Amino acid sequence: MNIEDRLSNDEALLRQFVSPNLYVYFRLKVPELESAELKSRLTELIKFLLMSHKFPGNILFGRDLDDLWHLWIMQTKQYDAFCRVTESGRLIHHDSNDYPKEHLSWSDAEQLAASMKAEKDAVGAVRPPPPVDTPEFQESVQRMLSFFTSYVLSYGPLKAENVRYWPPVARMLRRLNWSVDDFNAFLLAQANTLAPGVEPAHA
Repeated sequence: MNIEDRLSNDEALLRQFVSPNLYVYFRLKVPELESAELKSRLTELIKFLLMSHKFPGNILFGRDLDDLWHLWIMQTKQYDAFCRVTESGRLIHHDSNDYPKEHLSWSDAEQLAASMKAEKDAVGAVRPPPPVDTPEFQESVQRMLSFFTSYVLSYGPLKAENVRYWPPVARMLRRLNWSVDDFNAFLLAQANTLAPGVEPAHA
């Protein structure tokens, strides 16, 4: 399958889940984006959402896709309709890292809000990855690799120009000094180990 076929498949995926009306909505909400860039971001977001029920946890993409997700959720009827036709058939929730996980009393709320704000002011709005020697880091890496193994099986290799949408992947490639081709080859080997005989999608 050549690059034209791959682009055609991405376009088909986009048109399956984004109506012309919804596309106009996105174009008006983010007029600074060229049409091709908007379509690329939407397609990557759709891929994540379609697989999200299998990989619960923190989102793996960056602000570029997250902002579009917020805009989609605002169109409640269209977002609900999309969620209903996914494999799980359930609403895909979007929780903020700013929402406390523990049950709070009103007496604790102000103090926690202040401490969380101080932490954000110190490290920035984007939460840094956990230290590499922690179980949390190992779990996050395993989840990411499992997600992208499923990604290449379903949609073909990750394209180099789309790595920017997935900050954990970009960080890992820099740390390992890998190219995107190296990453895709690793994922395909993983896929063959986990699901021998399953033919991955092609780019």
